[in-house]
Amino acid sequence: FSMVGGAGALPLEAPGGAVAAPAAPKGLSAAPKGPVLLRGTVGQAVKDAVTPKNAALVLTIATVASFYQVKTSATTSTVEKSKNYILGLLIACVALVGNAVVSALRKVLSTYDVGSAQQVGLACLVQGVFAVAYCIKQGILEPGPKFIEKLPKRAFWGAAVGASLMNSVVKTLETKAFAETDMSMCAPFLAFDPVMQFVVGVALMPAACRMVGLGCDDVNASYPPYHISSVCLIALGAFMLGGSSGSKVSSFTGKEVAYLGPLPVGSWYILLNCVIYAFTSRMDKLAIKSAGKTLYYAYGRLLMAATTLGASFSSGGMTKAALSKFLDPQVAGLILCVCLADAVYMLSLYQAFSWISPVYVTAVKRGGGILLASLIGVLFFGESMAGRMAPILT
Repeated sequence: FSMVGGAGALPLEAPGGAVAAPAAPKGLSAAPKGPVLLRGTVGQAVKDAVTPKNAALVLTIATVASFYQVKTSATTSTVEKSKNYILGLLIACVALVGNAVVSALRKVLSTYDVGSAQQVGLACLVQGVFAVAYCIKQGILEPGPKFIEKLPKRAFWGAAVGASLMNSVVKTLETKAFAETDMSMCAPFLAFDPVMQFVVGVALMPAACRMVGLGCDDVNASYPPYHISSVCLIALGAFMLGGSSGSKVSSFTGKEVAYLGPLPVGSWYILLNCVIYAFTSRMDKLAIKSAGKTLYYAYGRLLMAATTLGASFSSGGMTKAALSKFLDPQVAGLILCVCLADAVYMLSLYQAFSWISPVYVTAVKRGGGILLASLIGVLFFGESMAGRMAPILT
């Protein structure tokens, strides 16, 4: 500002306001102070106006306006498609409730000092066994000579095995994240799931469709402006909510939270999960189309159980002392509750995937999941609400 203003400009960094400027040389009039001060005032006003809260307000207005414009101009030829769209969104809402409940139950389980991989593996094993029994009862699976004939085709197994392996990693990391860090510090970063879904769908799925037949629904998909702005709004809300958590001590366990750079380690686990989810959701959809959601759920749970328990056994975690903890009636009861809530979550998720794009499903699941998980953290785990109301509403 001094260079622009000339010899008579006032140094802005002077303590306590401006100091007297040096006298101008003879024959040279002092530069006018008005424009310089005006520039400083405008710059400060712009800086004060460009805040995350104001950006969220602008994005909200833009999203509502875009949604209204698109929906009011819709033609009657899209009525049937709209029915599935609405049903898909409603089922996605059921999935988000189930997912939040599962996360809360796993956080409670962590207080019993049970391993993340063991609890995920045992829950998946119980779910898989009951799902297989249900498939046999319904005639979806038929033990005996015709068992091989009713096995799904090769496309199913490629998608199911790939998704189950990656989902095993996701569930273990998520369980570990919620065990080590407050839910309201981890949950906001789940909002980057729809962001990654959108990025992967646009950037990578066209090539994946040509090569392996994965994500072909994304090739011709079109995204209205309100979808893009709403995804940005969710991500902004996550950034605001994550930045509002300044405490480095867990409100629930009382232990110090480990940080890696500016974020808790648990938040980094969740961000990694969002990248993985962008691929597993497409594999889930391909497997569901090949064999149906019930059969995929049965096989997928057993594959996840084999992966997590096998990895735990290889690393020496399947000891008698570790397994004896699951005989505690309270731990066993919590495991059964996890199984029920997770079954509601996964079956609802699979049904939603069969009706609408994974991008829309994850936007609903994660956007609402942030709100619900943060409220659960405050109401049931004693986490602080200070500075988090505006981000949660965003």
